[in-house]
Formats: sequence, C-alpha cells, structure tokens
Amino acid sequence: MPRWHRRRGTSHSAASRGTLAGPAHLVATPIGPCLLIAPLLLRVMSGVDAVRPVRSTIVDMSGSPTIPHQSAASPSPEVDAYIGTCPESSRARLIMLREAIREEAPHATERIAYGTATWHAGENIIHIGGYARHVGVYPGTEAMIAFADEVQGFVTSKGAIQIPHDRELPLDLVRRLTRWRVDHIAAKGGGRGKASVEPVRDPGPIHFEATLHRSDASGAACFVDFPWDLRETFGKGNLVPVVATWDDRVEYRGSLARMGGEHAMLLCRKDVLAELGKGPGEVVHVTVTLDLAPREADVPDALATAIDAEAGARAAWEALSPSMRREFAQWIADAKRPETRDARLSKAIPMILSRKRLKG
Repeated sequence: MPRWHRRRGTSHSAASRGTLAGPAHLVATPIGPCLLIAPLLLRVMSGVDAVRPVRSTIVDMSGSPTIPHQSAASPSPEVDAYIGTCPESSRARLIMLREAIREEAPHATERIAYGTATWHAGENIIHIGGYARHVGVYPGTEAMIAFADEVQGFVTSKGAIQIPHDRELPLDLVRRLTRWRVDHIAAKGGGRGKASVEPVRDPGPIHFEATLHRSDASGAACFVDFPWDLRETFGKGNLVPVVATWDDRVEYRGSLARMGGEHAMLLCRKDVLAELGKGPGEVVHVTVTLDLAPREADVPDALATAIDAEAGARAAWEALSPSMRREFAQWIADAKRPETRDARLSKAIPMILSRKRLKG
C-alpha cells in the first residue's frame, strides 16, 4: 500500500495559505493509510507573527523519484542547534554565512568547535559565531594576514573579524577567505572531508503565501518561513537547493535552511525585494521547486572565445570555484559597450590564469 503524508494547519488569513502541488502528488481524497502529522506550532518572533499554513494536502511520497545529492557533505544538526541558540538578531546572518562557506567548501564536515560553528577538512577551515550585536568570522591568523587590506574597516583581532548587525555582510570576502583556507590546507597536504550522500526527493512545485520578516537589524534582506517539514517534503533535513519564484514574476536560486526554529526559512535578497517593491510585513506568493542543476552562470561567448584562445586558460577556468566563474561571467556580461567588454576581457584572462578573484 502507498504511504500518504498529511500536512495540516490552522486557517487564519489569506496571508497564511500554503499548497504543495506536483505531478501525480495531489489527490482529492485519501486512498490507503494516512499518517496524520500534528498541526504545525506557531513560532513567535520579535514583533512579527509566524506564518501559518492552512490547507491540508495529501501527498503520495512513495512514487517520488529519489535523487542522490552528492555535491556537499550533510549539514550538521549540531550546527542547526547552535544557530538556534544564538541571539535572534544574528540567526539569519549566520545562515547566509553558512551558505557562503558551504559553497566554497562543499565537502567540509560541519561541527561545533571552540563554541562556534566550524568547517573541517583535514583541519579546521573557518568558524562563525552569532552574538547580540555582531557575527564573528574566524578564518585564522594566516588568512587574516593574507587579506589584511580587505579586512580594514572591520573590528579585527588575531584570526577574527567582527561584523556588526547594522552593516551588510561581506559575503564575497567570506567566500574568498574560505577558498583561500581550502587551498592552503590542500597545499599543505591536508585532506578534505568526505562527502556524505543524502537522498533528495522531488515533490514538484510547492506554492504558499507568507509574510516577509526582517532578517537582520539593517533590514537589508528578508525571509519567509517554509510551512512544511523539509525532510518529509524533500527527504533532506537542511539546506535544500531550490528555485524560488516570488509573486509569480521574480526568480531567485537559493536554499531552504533551518536556523533552529520550528520552520525552515527562505531568504529574499534585497535586490529581489526592490524588484517586488515590498518589505517586512508584506505578503508574497512563493513557488519553490527543487534545484539540482549546477549553479553556474552562463558564460558569454566573448569570454569563452578568449579563454579558448589563451594557452592554459581553459584548464585554469575549470579549476576556479563556481562562485569565481560566476563573478567573471557576470562582469563580462555586464559590460554595456564593446570597448568596455574588450577592456575587461584583457584584464580577466591574466586574473583567471593566476586564480585572482575580482574585488569590489
């Protein structure tokens, strides 16, 4: 007999509706045994109400395809719990830092060390911590020396950077610090943590309406609660890659992430908010679909031609991290005039060959 999962909630307002739809997954009436999941509990946040799913949906998970997800080590429940114990003002920022680090060190093992969230591959790569007024990033003394010019303007100490909540997170800098540490450990002969394989289930498109919540003190970004259990829905308990469509018109590739609360969350970047013309407290319609496509930017023809024309450039390009390739591709694509594009290409190829990252 097929297994059925019922998700239930309490109806409160139009801003709380959620449906889960996918090919061959929705049915009008239950057939066979049903597993009743207790109604989702409300999560109280500072100054805002929780999102409440309202429509009961019966989903046949037995026929869903199982897709091996091999691109990253499994997120650690210990790190989930740690983030949940940090001051609420820091939690969304820790999630953003966590995603940036995992992008550059996908095979690293997550753990708790020295009272912080830590990524380990042969040795500790980087740590992050959440506090009432700032988040801390701890890449180590050698990395701080290598990036001395770029960490100016932040409060720093030996091997540590403090980023206050009223300041935008320097995610690109954190990515480069992580990549530097990964490369540095590899050059010393350190091993990388083995990736564990966690099956991912594709439930098809999932639709819900939710309220935008402020993600940090600056209000630079917002988030919405995902009103269903990640593991029941996707077979994966955290950091599920998705394509999110906001109000049926703005698309963004992100991740559903647990931050210690009752529900997973989905960040809504400030550029998406600007395009939507919305902010904290407003309601958005969200559609999410599982995204297992490689997160690569489209390479402009001019850049591809220039790479192939330079000896060794293709191998150097393939050796870059995905985020570095995206940066170069976007930089060339953003050139408005042929002269600007050609000037950028002449700078980009030597940087690619030497694995130097764009700054700015």
